[in-house]
Amino acid sequence: MDSEKSLEKELADEIRAAIASAGPSAQTVSAGEGVPDPVVLAEAYVTPSIPEGAPASGLKKLLLRGSRFLWRNQMGFNTLALEAFRRMRQDWQESFASLREATERELAEGRRRAAIQDARFGLLEASPRAVAGSPVPTSAPAPEIPPAVYSLFEERFRGAPGEIAKLQRFYLQFLSGAPGPVLDVGCGRGEFLGLLREEKIAASGIESNPLSARLCREAGLEVEEGDALSLLSARPAASLGAVVALQVVEHWTAAVTFAFLREARRVLRPEGLLVAETINTDSLSALRAFFLDPTHVRPVPPAGLAFLAEAAGFADARIEYLAPLSPERRLAEATENDVKLNRLLFGPQDYALIARVPRA
Repeated sequence: MDSEKSLEKELADEIRAAIASAGPSAQTVSAGEGVPDPVVLAEAYVTPSIPEGAPASGLKKLLLRGSRFLWRNQMGFNTLALEAFRRMRQDWQESFASLREATERELAEGRRRAAIQDARFGLLEASPRAVAGSPVPTSAPAPEIPPAVYSLFEERFRGAPGEIAKLQRFYLQFLSGAPGPVLDVGCGRGEFLGLLREEKIAASGIESNPLSARLCREAGLEVEEGDALSLLSARPAASLGAVVALQVVEHWTAAVTFAFLREARRVLRPEGLLVAETINTDSLSALRAFFLDPTHVRPVPPAGLAFLAEAAGFADARIEYLAPLSPERRLAEATENDVKLNRLLFGPQDYALIARVPRA
């Protein structure tokens, strides 16, 4: 920045020197707080002047006014040139500010990705290496995917944190009046916790992935690391205003999902809110995302999740369909059958169950 300022100052000094050498009369011509006006400057440098006290000065001035058409075009050109230079300088400053902002965002994103990559390398270095004579791998059930590897999977397939936060902003309208703090179960990289912090809504998170939990805490977010159901069960009854689980229940069996809903009902205060987002099983195109994730256990149909929530004691359960596909990824709806096919094949990619604890 210092070099850019010095270059700008040097250029300004050269322009001032050129103006001073061109004609002394222009140094006194200005408009508004000492800022030169382009039109006045152009007229001052293009219009000839008759010194005071010159012989026949009155007649010469009269002839000069009658000959103004000779330099009028040049004056207009100079005016446009000065104005163009001013606008070019302003555009350059705005472009540089935008470039600097974009560069800072890219650097922050690069630091975040580097932290995840470093964790992955550390995990690989700590894992036992294959040695000569070691047994050949069998078809036995594979161990759980390492946390660092799953973090890399999220980086590649889940989307950038800014994009996810933009989609999750939809839920803020339901939580602004929550009767207590919000708990984000399976908070992942902390996108939603960041949104809640911006809105000054008290919130904390639970995350089983130690790498994601550590990155959240380094970002100043309050996150517990561990099993979601165990940590939720340790919370006091009626201590929370809302429980949020975004893209979580598809990682559980039906029994674990129901146990989670019962615990959420226990820890919520009257009129507390439950939000559970998952993949829309009613859209066949959305199921591709379900089977892409190696940690997904079972798809959860909207009607089934709503039933389990009501069985756990929630009321006013409703389904909100989210993340619709863009028109170019859907069929052109020329007939009623096209509409039905779009709903079946290319419907919204996600849905959210929103339910409340009864008042009494």
